[in-house]
Amino acid sequence: MQIDPRTNLSNQLADALNNRTIEPDTKREITITFRVSTAEKSRLEQRCNGVVQSDYIRARLFDYPLPQPKLTIPEVNRQTIYELKKIGNNLNQQTRAINEAVKIGSQPLTNNVKEYLQTIKELAALLEQTHASLSQPIAEED
Repeated sequence: MQIDPRTNLSNQLADALNNRTIEPDTKREITITFRVSTAEKSRLEQRCNGVVQSDYIRARLFDYPLPQPKLTIPEVNRQTIYELKKIGNNLNQQTRAINEAVKIGSQPLTNNVKEYLQTIKELAALLEQTHASLSQPIAEED
């Protein structure tokens, strides 16, 4: 007995729809692009509500759990965090330079140098605390 090709195709389609789960950790190498209207884009953005659009679409299409929304940090805080990171990098460079100079003997480890290193350490800790407080998400308004 031979199976009708349309029945076979229909069965394959039904199997594909029933088994929509795809391994989420597979390497994603293919880009898919499609067009939407302005209204559709607005609706998608509303539904995403802080979730990356591609993650939202993938979750809805392949029945993955919806990812957690990204933290909302005000722009002024992001800019301040960027500047704090630059200052922190400068402090780390100074600390390394002083420690290297002491290590090779071109800078004696005097009390002034020890105090300066301690001040840098305290400033770095203060920068970390400030960074942490600025990184707190803001409350979303309904």
